Amino acid sequence: MANIFITADWHLAENSWAKRPEIYGDAFESLKRLCALCGAKDHILAAGDLFDTKHPTAATVVATKEILSKHVSWPIKFIQGQHEASKVPWLKVANADHIDGKHTRFPGSIRVYALDWTLGLHLQEKLNQIGELFRHNDPLSNGYNILMLHQTCTAVLAGTDDQRDKRLASLEYRGSELKDGMIPGGFDLIIVGDTHVHTEFQLRDVDGKLVRCLSPGSFAMQSIVETNVGQCFVLDTDTLNIKSLDLYRRPYKEVEILTPVAFDQEIRKCIKDPVLEHFDIPITKYTIYEKDADRIASLIQACINKAFPFFYVVESEASNTVQDVQVIAKSTDELVSAAINEADASDTAKSLLNDLINSNSADEVLDSYYRSIVLRSKC
Repeated sequence: MANIFITADWHLAENSWAKRPEIYGDAFESLKRLCALCGAKDHILAAGDLFDTKHPTAATVVATKEILSKHVSWPIKFIQGQHEASKVPWLKVANADHIDGKHTRFPGSIRVYALDWTLGLHLQEKLNQIGELFRHNDPLSNGYNILMLHQTCTAVLAGTDDQRDKRLASLEYRGSELKDGMIPGGFDLIIVGDTHVHTEFQLRDVDGKLVRCLSPGSFAMQSIVETNVGQCFVLDTDTLNIKSLDLYRRPYKEVEILTPVAFDQEIRKCIKDPVLEHFDIPITKYTIYEKDADRIASLIQACINKAFPFFYVVESEASNTVQDVQVIAKSTDELVSAAINEADASDTAKSLLNDLINSNSADEVLDSYYRSIVLRSKC
């Protein structure tokens, strides 16, 4: 039996937490943990944004090559996302094959067709070309055919609640998004990267057929709005069954401090905690009900080499609005902007949400996208 691990959005970089440079290496740690799950017959599909930038440092490329060469028996198959899109796909220097515009065969008559991230203006043209390649190379009806892309998809951004149709209508004007009716006919599974959400959904192809779609989600924890659990999908090449797999990353905990006494107790506790090695240091979200600068400073000092603290202040006991001490948002619009910038969302998603902020749907965006999708980010 062989498995195909379906992943996306690794965002490999030494310091992927742009606002917190002391938190480093998380993406590489996630990659190691994924590779440790791969057996000698297993494969990895990676749906773009594997590097955080189109010009990764030499240290980033070397570290990636060492991890893949040590742990993975077969070359991984990957496409480029908009973060890394360049004429030099750097992952090719590692144990990896760039499969943009190609089709690749796997065990069990599985065929994967792939497209790098494409500007919306050219997306339909590229999909039509993939359709022609599919019809030319894949006339057999007994195969299992997969299309892998790195495009933000309106079906993911719209969520799954009772406001889905309304949000789909508001997103309709975005020509760069992957939508119903754009996928060539004949595919059994669609894999999409870019939107950092782990979920399963459906799209209609050009023939009106509903096709199963997977969004693997963000690979590494890069923001406090995420949790320490990432996900990927695993496809069994014998049975074609697909399951969701949790990828545990850096330790993470949440602490609620209700009173000044509890604040002082947490400071004393943290002072007594042992000093930890870097990847054992937990990311800690402190929710506090009073902005006490002196106590916050004392707790930060106590956390050195024991925790990476983030502080959120609840405006009042009657309010559910939570504000980061470092980014005080005075309005709903500003809170949404802060959430988008803090989360390492794709450029396309950031642009989309910033457009919506200036409309009458800011509250809706906050509730449906930030809380339901980003914070929970799993099925």
